[in-house]
Amino acid sequence: MVNALISVSDKTGLEKFLKELKELGELNIIATSSTYAYIKEIGIDCNKVEDLTQFPEILGGRVKTLHPKVFAGILYRDKEEDGKVLKDIGVQPLDLVVVNLYPFEKKLAEGLPPEKMVEQIDIGGPSLIRAAAKNHKYLAIACQPEQYDSIIESMKANQGKITEELRKQLCFAAFTRTAEYDKQISNYFAKQQQALVKTAGAKAGEACSEGEALPPSVTLNLSQFQSLRYGENPHQAAVWYSDSLCGKTEESFPPFLQLQGKEMSSNNITDTYCLVRILRDAGSPAACIIKHNNPCGVAIGKTLDEAFEKAYSTDPVSAFGGIYGFTAKLTEDLARKIVEGFVEIVAAPDFEEGALKVLSSKKNIRVLKFKPNVLSPQAHDAWTAKYLQDFGWIIEKDTEPPVTGEKFQKVSGKGEDQLLGDAQFAWSVVKHLTSNAIFIAKDGKSLGFGIGQTSRIASVKIALEQAGEAARGAVLASDAFFPATDNIDACKEAGIKLIVQPGGSIKDKEVIEACEKAGITMLFTGQRCFKH
Repeated sequence: MVNALISVSDKTGLEKFLKELKELGELNIIATSSTYAYIKEIGIDCNKVEDLTQFPEILGGRVKTLHPKVFAGILYRDKEEDGKVLKDIGVQPLDLVVVNLYPFEKKLAEGLPPEKMVEQIDIGGPSLIRAAAKNHKYLAIACQPEQYDSIIESMKANQGKITEELRKQLCFAAFTRTAEYDKQISNYFAKQQQALVKTAGAKAGEACSEGEALPPSVTLNLSQFQSLRYGENPHQAAVWYSDSLCGKTEESFPPFLQLQGKEMSSNNITDTYCLVRILRDAGSPAACIIKHNNPCGVAIGKTLDEAFEKAYSTDPVSAFGGIYGFTAKLTEDLARKIVEGFVEIVAAPDFEEGALKVLSSKKNIRVLKFKPNVLSPQAHDAWTAKYLQDFGWIIEKDTEPPVTGEKFQKVSGKGEDQLLGDAQFAWSVVKHLTSNAIFIAKDGKSLGFGIGQTSRIASVKIALEQAGEAARGAVLASDAFFPATDNIDACKEAGIKLIVQPGGSIKDKEVIEACEKAGITMLFTGQRCFKH
């Protein structure tokens, strides 16, 4: 006989699991109220927890399994004194505990108010899971529906018994789950506390300090989503993990559906993330081509086709083997243009049927359909984390929203109103380039990129060289201030008409004067955007 305690919020796969257990032999089930009702409804005999404890569920069901008779059956060990205790109190030792938790993560994603979120905090469930995991030598714990099949397979192969190896695996999964669950709750209340601090500061007319923007401790709990062929290079092993910050449900992670093509690699994932960040900010319709975590072409247009033509023409050589991304439905005609070259990935929020058919002619192209809202503007206070091995972790969070065109400050020139749209576009792109970064644009089209140089003038020269004669009358964006006037001299010679940059240099006055003499309009954003 298998004695089982069952208390589940997620009843996925439970009917099949219990019927297969019954086929393997006698089954004695004890269940909590809603689970009991479900099991009876599917035609399987079971008993209520109250039948065992002789104590009713109280406080609206908030107290139901927290009882010595329940935990005695879980924590029993094969010892004479334990057997005597269980006999005296009328309890059978349990062989299997099946418990999953209140759906705190799911309800959090629904945006429930605090008073309702509190009701989604499971108390008895984690206690049952931890107790069963602790005593895994004598019983098994299933805390996720995905584990049911492995339990059945083990019992079929071992005369109704669950192997020690599987019990250990289930133990590890159980403690991982409860740790993850507690982390979700802890992070939720940390954010609540931060909101209170910010509100109090605002009421007092004070700005929050940098230390108040992040909690004093952060628990990272990563769940393996997919094993990758290798890392950034073939000699590196790699695994793709998800975390509660990016979502755990199929609706939210990964942020795309792969419709065809080879398995995603580490570099593919990194490049697609860069692609999404640029497309979110660029405007629509927009097209972007990524190589090595930086764009080699990005543009906006009246149509998606126009945006693509402008982006691709920036640097057709670098576009070879690139990651192509779009902000609108991909048409069949545009798909035909794309497959003329070598492409690693094509990503968009939607595809015409004809476009998918065309792309399917190149079986290796990874076709990604973005999930809803992936390209929508994101909350500015999202965290980013960097792992520095011996140097620990650095976690960053924006304390103010990104600067947009209406907040740009004109510091030189008579104004070039016709270029303000390009100034906003250029600023939205340059912040996603590796520093020191320079980006040149005109008419919503990328003309030149100066990326990853150790001096700003070097990045300026590279971007201007790529832009060539097209730089005349264009906009140049810089991710940080200009430390000297040599950058302005180079811009003047190339015919740059407007510069947008953060400002903040001790030589700002000299730089502004140089722009005035050169007839260049300069806008300050007041916000640096390094990316390393």
